Amino acid sequence: MMPADVEIRGLSKRFGAADVLRAVDLDVRSGELLCLLGPSGCGKSTLLRILAGFEEPSAGTVSIAGRSVAGVPPSERDIAMVFQSFALYPHMSVRANMMTPLIMSRLPFWSRQPLLGTLLPGVRAARREIGLEVERLAGQLRIEALLDRKPAQLSGGQKQRVAIGRAIIRQPRLFLMDEPLSSLDAGLRSEMRGELVALQRRLGVTTVYVTHDQTEAMTMADRIVVMMDGRVLQAGAPLAVFHEPQHVAVARFLGTPAINLLPGVPAGQGRIVCLGHCLPAPAAAEGSRSVSIGVRPEDVRIAARDGDPALPWRAAIGRIEQTGHEALAYLTLEDGTGLVARLAGEALARFAPPADGIVRVGFDPRDAKIFGEDGVRLAPAPAAAARLALTAVGLTARGGRA
Repeated sequence: MMPADVEIRGLSKRFGAADVLRAVDLDVRSGELLCLLGPSGCGKSTLLRILAGFEEPSAGTVSIAGRSVAGVPPSERDIAMVFQSFALYPHMSVRANMMTPLIMSRLPFWSRQPLLGTLLPGVRAARREIGLEVERLAGQLRIEALLDRKPAQLSGGQKQRVAIGRAIIRQPRLFLMDEPLSSLDAGLRSEMRGELVALQRRLGVTTVYVTHDQTEAMTMADRIVVMMDGRVLQAGAPLAVFHEPQHVAVARFLGTPAINLLPGVPAGQGRIVCLGHCLPAPAAAEGSRSVSIGVRPEDVRIAARDGDPALPWRAAIGRIEQTGHEALAYLTLEDGTGLVARLAGEALARFAPPADGIVRVGFDPRDAKIFGEDGVRLAPAPAAAARLALTAVGLTARGGRA
């Protein structure tokens, strides 16, 4: 395993009576791009501000490169931060904006003064070298033609590149990015995602990226950390977190449309009754009063009323949203439960909505994710997994409606 550049232990933050962060434990590995993902108000930006030194934690420790940063001012933490608002100096050119971090770090106080500094020995050569570094980085960011413009003369995407360039040019130990793409339009956001990832890979700098956009997290991150209510609910590779959520809140947050959640009641003998039908239950479900059964829209099977009698439920189509490469069918089961099915590829080509709008639906239990009353995922026991593998059509009707 790669060594950790950042180690967070027991980190908590309170503002008055409000607990914003609650005992967060987290490692950020050297060279990785880690995304803090969660809804607004979950504490991810507060965590970033504590890493930057803009906020002091109420409890817990933060170490960067093996050194505690308690009491260390932001200027001495060897970090660079890109803000959501770009935060460019409006009176300076792009060139001056990007030169400023190097001037501040390399030149002493008197050498930085506008008139006196130019008279001191070596200052002109140092500024010339800094200018060459700015021009080289501007070429990589494709903003070399903008170096003499002011921020007011730039588009949103150009401002974003300048803000990123100003952070990168210092070659810090750690990048912190607080929703840097949220103010861009959809097309530019997609383009900038790819550019940011390529740049981070090329530089190899450890990066903590805050976002509420699951698409950004899924497409950019080496690992994502899902936060809710000031806590870390799950951390892991993007596809692993998506396909194997360990909490119902994680399952609900990742995926568009959101995961279908169906009610279930453990019935003993390794079974769960779900809307009148049975499916195998994890051993951990025994003794629970109720469970939630999560099924992704892409795992819902749908057929015409008489097309697949093995599917257990009848449902009415409320509406179908066609997006070209796929369709989303919004369904209502006979007991009023709502369900969303995603149709793509061969399934979409085969499906023709019936005239009366009534279809049969179901799912393979192997695709179901079962959560306990506390929201925590219940792992299937080996015996239950074997039963799942032997279930041909997914659900076994026992006294249920055909």
